[in-house]
Amino acid sequence: MEKNKYNRVRLYFPNLITFLSLACAIASIVLSIRGFILQAGLLILLSVVLDVSDGFFARKLNVESNFGIQLDSLADIVSFSVAPMILMLQHLTIRDSFSFWFLPLIILPIWAGAFRLARFNLQPIKENNREESLGLAITSSGIILSLTVLSDLSYNTNSMPLSIYILLILVLSYLMISKLKFPSLSWFVPKKVLFVVYFALGATLVLFSSFFTSLLILCLGLVAASISRYLYLLMFRPSSTP
Repeated sequence: MEKNKYNRVRLYFPNLITFLSLACAIASIVLSIRGFILQAGLLILLSVVLDVSDGFFARKLNVESNFGIQLDSLADIVSFSVAPMILMLQHLTIRDSFSFWFLPLIILPIWAGAFRLARFNLQPIKENNREESLGLAITSSGIILSLTVLSDLSYNTNSMPLSIYILLILVLSYLMISKLKFPSLSWFVPKKVLFVVYFALGATLVLFSSFFTSLLILCLGLVAASISRYLYLLMFRPSSTP
């Protein structure tokens, strides 16, 4: 009896984490609409942690399933496309930078995210956590967009140009639907000593900017490094990159 109860908990535990991630995203949307931008942004970052955790536990407990994959995708489109865009929209509205012509741009990352998730679900399940992914992960896009808003909030002037938001939306949307191959995070940390290097780099950035700005710079740096790696392989090792 106890064994059956354990098996049930083991089977549904990753999905429970996914539902918690979705709940954070919905709460973030509500808070954004109410004008609590900082709290809404923090909830999106919490969704990121939960999103990573559900996959981790699914693999560790050996309970990966098609249902879990589909559920995770549905949660991701809300957590990392809809919620970040509403966060950005409300932030721009509060600081009087919103314009109606900006509305079509809000839809782009949501379309691109849905496309990316649909394509991802049709691909074979990764056999290890070091395999490449086709197109920028929707999670990465959501993190960058949310950190952009949180970084702007870190300064009293809220002076990040609207053009930066537009550029990020266009670039991230393209990267999600592109055929560029992005390595997993484990590729950036082949040795544990690099954790110390990244920590030192992050600490240095914090000395000259805010915490959220430092995280944003690090995330953009990882994306830039991924693109540079892909272009290098494309030019110098064409046989390894179809």
